[in-house]
Amino acid sequence: MITGIIRGALYLPADAQRQWQALSIWPDVGEGDSLLIETANHALLKNRGIVRSHQRYGPEKQRACELIACPLLVDQKPVAVVAVMISPRSEAQQRAVLQLLQWGGLWMETLLQQQLAADQETGAFSLAAMTAILGHSSSHAAAMETANQLADHFGCERVNIGFRCGLPIRLQAISHMASFDPRTQLVRKIEAAMEEAVDQRITMVYPSIKQRESAVSRAHAELAEEQQGMAVCTIPLRGGSNIIGAVTLERRGSEPFNKETIAVCQALANLVGPALELKQREERSSWSKGIEALRELAAGVFGPAYMKLKVGLLSGLLLLAVLAVVDGTYEMTSAASIEGAVRQVLAAPQNGYVKQADVRAGDLVEAGQRIAVLDDRNLQLERQKWQSEYNKIQAEYQDALAKRERVELSVLRAQLDQVSAEIRLVEEQLKRTELYAPFDGVVVSGDLSQSLGAPVETGQVLYEIAPLESYRVVLEVDEKDAAGLEKGKAGHLLIAAFPRTTFDFVIDQVVPVAVSKDTRNYFRVEASLDEPASSLRPGMRGVAKVDMGQQSLLWIWTHSIVDRIRLWAWAAGW
Repeated sequence: MITGIIRGALYLPADAQRQWQALSIWPDVGEGDSLLIETANHALLKNRGIVRSHQRYGPEKQRACELIACPLLVDQKPVAVVAVMISPRSEAQQRAVLQLLQWGGLWMETLLQQQLAADQETGAFSLAAMTAILGHSSSHAAAMETANQLADHFGCERVNIGFRCGLPIRLQAISHMASFDPRTQLVRKIEAAMEEAVDQRITMVYPSIKQRESAVSRAHAELAEEQQGMAVCTIPLRGGSNIIGAVTLERRGSEPFNKETIAVCQALANLVGPALELKQREERSSWSKGIEALRELAAGVFGPAYMKLKVGLLSGLLLLAVLAVVDGTYEMTSAASIEGAVRQVLAAPQNGYVKQADVRAGDLVEAGQRIAVLDDRNLQLERQKWQSEYNKIQAEYQDALAKRERVELSVLRAQLDQVSAEIRLVEEQLKRTELYAPFDGVVVSGDLSQSLGAPVETGQVLYEIAPLESYRVVLEVDEKDAAGLEKGKAGHLLIAAFPRTTFDFVIDQVVPVAVSKDTRNYFRVEASLDEPASSLRPGMRGVAKVDMGQQSLLWIWTHSIVDRIRLWAWAAGW
């Protein structure tokens, strides 16, 4: 409509994410792009049409032109900008060109509003169709209601809806017909047309509107001829993932289906298809629903979805299966310590004071070696006292003997025996003031070197001595692991002081009395070493493992947790 156009373009306005974009430009190759964009931007900023006269462009700016731009408004909001470059002309002609551009914008706005109204009408019909489908209890009633609404909305002579029953399609509903005979020729031809479209998985239209060259429309042609030249359109009905049937629309030959009507029909079919499929699924028997659930479960388990998760779970199951089959040696683990097989206690023989301490805990001693000495001064004085008394009585005894006084001699002889006994008693006590090692061994406890002069009482333990190379292993077995422990079972001991050396032992005795210590209960189990080592010392601690026999690896690694869960469940009353 505008003469003298040098170049023109329709632009989308620029924003923060994109540059100015030309929706349409004519001619494709030319000059003045920057001038057109600059003018369009100016018009967008002012939100009105503008004219820029006497503009120069081309090589060395030798050519003259006029630039006119106008924003295109929809609901008073700019959605695009049209800009043209025209040959120079008068101001009246420039205003006329600007008015033509504005009229074009009004035409486009009217076109968009009409399209919006059509979309709203289609949306309202779609909502009504979905409401009708969901409101019916059976797929047959829902299909009948849908066929009636499609026939009324598109002005069709007849609308047919069919569902797949395996491979063939069976007609389910005909618009405005409560019932029909499925054995009639018309029904057979409608089903053939539906199968023709579904097999090719395309929308079939007869008479054809640029149909695919390879499409076969024989069944549609026969149906149209049967109905005296009707226009036929068949659209496959798609459910969630598969085609569940088809919709066949029939119009008078004078009102064929155009592209717009076909597009709307396809959109509606895609909308109502899943709803009709849902109705069909609800009508299935419990047996069919169960089989379908198993199929979906199998597809979910063996399908390609969540492959990483499935591979991980499968690997875990295989690992559990292997662990449940493969056996290993179950070794019960517990804390252990070294004790002497015999422990000799050296106690204070009488009350006294520590005079000398020759050894302390950890020292090696030999049989007969002096260990400590108690202060004997009081005993020496007591012995002198009794010795003086003995000498005195002895002198009286000699005098009575000279006088031959028999009665007095008897009394003095008894006194002499009594004093002699007291002297021997004191001498024995003097001997016991020195403590000697009873055998070769190691001092387990006792250190009097820091207690010289300290008083001791009769029976007070001063030292404990254990023999060398005669030890036993004491295991502190937790009560949850005590089952199955018995005399004769073998094990291995690892001492903290010798982490690279293991010692073999055999259980000698399981003391059937639980010991409570440090908030836990354990049983004392005594074992003997197969080969005692001179490097071991009483009091050393470590970890012992007892061979309890062969069990599956899965049981070995999980039995502790399983037993705890069983105990908790039983306590909870389950």
